[in-house]
Amino acid sequence: MLQFYFLSILLNVLAGLVLVYASDFTKKASSLTTDITPNEGESEEPSESDEETVSDEGDSEGSSRAEAMFKGAFLDDMTFRMVLGIISVLGGIMKLLSPVKDDIPVIGDLIPALAGIAAGAALLLEYYAVRNSLEEAFPVFIQRIFFEGRKYIGVFCIIAGLMHFIFPRVLFL
Repeated sequence: MLQFYFLSILLNVLAGLVLVYASDFTKKASSLTTDITPNEGESEEPSESDEETVSDEGDSEGSSRAEAMFKGAFLDDMTFRMVLGIISVLGGIMKLLSPVKDDIPVIGDLIPALAGIAAGAALLLEYYAVRNSLEEAFPVFIQRIFFEGRKYIGVFCIIAGLMHFIFPRVLFL
């Protein structure tokens, strides 16, 4: 169906932009828990210097112009990311199941479907990691792929979306 074709392109590019340029809340959440955790004999309330350190770290990460454009935008909203992750995963699965007319089922759109599923999984895992109160809830390989490699997944999604748009009849695209 053409609707899933265009939805796949849109979701891959949008999820890729979020993963590459928007804030990484998993790093901020881990720095908040490590920076504000009191040592023995200290009070549990963070001092003003701790709060300034945490807020300054987020500002220094956005050094490029594109990252500065996305700071404070709706792309940094966790609810938006959760909805985008759910729709990306569902769109990737539907892209596998419903090929465009005269296309080979499953492998005809394999790369954009896998990109959508990977981007959706990265966004949903990020949402869960920020909302979860347990530390070290994910295995190391999931942390490396989806948290540390989120920019690579984002670039893969952007490339897959653009290539899918430019070359509609190519096998695997």
